[in-house]
Amino acid sequence: MSVKPKGRPRRELDEALLQAAADEFLEFGYTDANLGRIAEAGRTTKPALYRRFPSKELLFEAVLAHISRDFELDLSFLRVDRPVAQLLYELAQLFYDKLGTPRVMAMSRLGAHESVRFPQLIIHFREEVMNGFMAQLTGWLDQLNAKGVVQIPNTLDAAIIFLTLAGRTHERLMGVQLAQEQVEPHLREIVRFFLAGYAPRPQ
Repeated sequence: MSVKPKGRPRRELDEALLQAAADEFLEFGYTDANLGRIAEAGRTTKPALYRRFPSKELLFEAVLAHISRDFELDLSFLRVDRPVAQLLYELAQLFYDKLGTPRVMAMSRLGAHESVRFPQLIIHFREEVMNGFMAQLTGWLDQLNAKGVVQIPNTLDAAIIFLTLAGRTHERLMGVQLAQEQVEPHLREIVRFFLAGYAPRPQ
């Protein structure tokens, strides 16, 4: 009796489908994404795709959860025993490099474009992205607060401000790019600006 070969393990199939779907949504957007192309790129069939994700919207939701993992950052270099200005510069450089990649820029365009159609889903996606690093950053800022190095009333607000300034996402979405020799002076100016607002002032 012949033995029917087993299909791919479910986890492997899900990962392949989500990666294929992520590539499709990021390139074509929600409306023009094609489930047939996704199934083919994921090396499966449309019926198998529909068994796992019964609708395009459910697949899109799963894709957003999948790509939010791209923002899981290790910020263990943020320590209270190192110079704050230098650490903020390293952090700004990390955000600048990370948020400027073609994939992340495509994510930003997709999120902005689909925020009208799926407002709650995109807000949840933003929260998941923040979960990948924000607790580490606010925890470090809280420690600096406790030591009197900075005076930040709301460390989450401060972290979002710093991320927004360093990443330059909005400018980049409009095609505004810094020349390589401009990057370091720009990031150091962001650090100076940030500390000017949050460093303790003499009484």
